[in-house]
Amino acid sequence: MFFDDSSSDEENLLTPHRRGLRDSSNPLSLCENEFRQYFRLSREAFKYVLDVVPFSTSSRNTAIPTVLKLAATMNLLSSGSYQINVGGSFVLGMAQPTVSLVFNETITLLENFLCEQWIVIEPTSFNTTKAYFFNKFKIPGVVGCIDGTHIPILKPTQDEHMFFNRKGFHSINAMIITDQEYRIMAVNSRYGGAAHDSFVWSMSDERQFFQEGFHNGDSRLLGDSGYALAPWLLTPYRIANEGSGEEIFNTIHSTARCSVERGIGVLKARWRCLSSDRKLRYSPQRVSSIINVCCALQNICIAYKIQIGFPNYPSEEPIFV
Repeated sequence: MFFDDSSSDEENLLTPHRRGLRDSSNPLSLCENEFRQYFRLSREAFKYVLDVVPFSTSSRNTAIPTVLKLAATMNLLSSGSYQINVGGSFVLGMAQPTVSLVFNETITLLENFLCEQWIVIEPTSFNTTKAYFFNKFKIPGVVGCIDGTHIPILKPTQDEHMFFNRKGFHSINAMIITDQEYRIMAVNSRYGGAAHDSFVWSMSDERQFFQEGFHNGDSRLLGDSGYALAPWLLTPYRIANEGSGEEIFNTIHSTARCSVERGIGVLKARWRCLSSDRKLRYSPQRVSSIINVCCALQNICIAYKIQIGFPNYPSEEPIFV
């Protein structure tokens, strides 16, 4: 029997080349515009993540530098590309299996050390948010808006029916709550696309939080008609006659709720791995981690006032998020 081992021979020849490229690579040396194009974070925000996340270090000569681990992960999240394409970048120089190991390790670290700090509901900011929504839309007590969004995934090998959504593809149905500045206050990415928005909300800790908080401080969210009306969650009227007060309220409600829709749009525009023209090729559990990490990174971008400047993004004004 004869075996074609030309591919393995070629891989062996490429290994020293990749290692040399990797050893000489320094993503931080890129100009600011190129840096943001590759990694979406500014250089300052990138260094912040490097400092706060405890990456493992090794004394081996072949160990991947920490800065390249984070750079590879950021590039994969921002481009939504295949691992082999990311690894083959002249900036990184990694084989696909290496990118896979680095990505899984880094996503776990980012989720553990960024999400708890950056995805939080802060009651101390409620008065500012309430004032914004009341002054602009005359709706009292609003501290944020809620919506669900489908993140496409490959057909899972287990419980496939739990992820097949009404739009005809497999997905995670992520519940997202944002404030008026598109900051993500909460995300729930534990349920498959077959779960309705109202179900994800009813099973979330956030529902209990707002139910209790309403009685303590009259704080509520805005949601679309897919959610059940409650004192702590205002939804539009299901039947509104033309020219009626109900129709006027629905129009104002829809305009106010655009903050979460735009926030989700910005999230997917920056982190292309979540967009509808991509399909994450990971297990549902890993996809959930990726969604959480992207939301935390999005809030970091908002804190560092990193301007979104991607072509084809439907925005009427500059957005610093």
